[in-house]
Amino acid sequence: MEYLEHQVKVSFYNEICLMMFGFGDSHTPNPDTVRLVENIVLKQLRSIVHEASKYSSGDVLKGEELVFLMRHNKHKMQRFVKYLHNKKNKHLLLNINTVKANVSQIKSNLLEFIERIDETGEFTDLSEFDEVKYERQLRADRISQALDEKKYLEFCKARCASFNSKDTTQRSLEKLKLWIDPSVQMKFNDEALDVLAYYAYQTVAEIIDYALLVRMDSKSSTDPLKHLPGSYYTATMFNGEHRFGGSNPDYTKVHSSQPPISLNEIKEVMRRVYSPQAGKLNFGGKLPETQYLFAL
Repeated sequence: MEYLEHQVKVSFYNEICLMMFGFGDSHTPNPDTVRLVENIVLKQLRSIVHEASKYSSGDVLKGEELVFLMRHNKHKMQRFVKYLHNKKNKHLLLNINTVKANVSQIKSNLLEFIERIDETGEFTDLSEFDEVKYERQLRADRISQALDEKKYLEFCKARCASFNSKDTTQRSLEKLKLWIDPSVQMKFNDEALDVLAYYAYQTVAEIIDYALLVRMDSKSSTDPLKHLPGSYYTATMFNGEHRFGGSNPDYTKVHSSQPPISLNEIKEVMRRVYSPQAGKLNFGGKLPETQYLFAL
């Protein structure tokens, strides 16, 4: 398989390095691995833009056209709806003294669009348990308990890293646009760039999830617990009795001794994704419509 080889002027290397740590990699990720992840994310974003452009009716790519691609995966759509609600609530808190409108009447264009295409109501049903997000949070909790104060503060910073800075400023959106389209051949509205930033973040998260699954597969081929739902999100952080908990578990070697995710582990993730016919070597389950695009 060939990955994107050419260099771009804009880079999200530092942000991806932090995100990888925040999602479960070593606090000092392998530089070559970070660059490979960056290339995969960029290639996938460009594929998403290409697919979304098929539904575009004008010269400007809109957020709705990007969100439409997610319609085949209700769980990821629900997660995105939660993201939009959290973003709206954050905006209201930051502008609590200036917002005069009724809070119930404030709704983003993307939320309204999702409601229009949500014929069964499943996209906006936020009562359903999000196992993937929960397991990521559980993994983060296990890691945080293994870190000293200095590393914990670094971990908190890493957990806040994203592709759209802190407040989705125009400057960060411009950086993302130039990263995806350095030749400036396409036009995006701000909502589209925000959706792409979200997709990029979720792509990094999925890659790290699967890389840890690959690592667990290589170390615990006879583990009777490996097939439990969500077990691969946390099993790689524990050995022996540490996995089962206890009254006073020793967390000192849970994360700090984990080696950085290697190039080969990322390449194995991509091999499994692009070779689902390998049977046991794939990730299991029914293949989604957009099986090659992690964010969708």
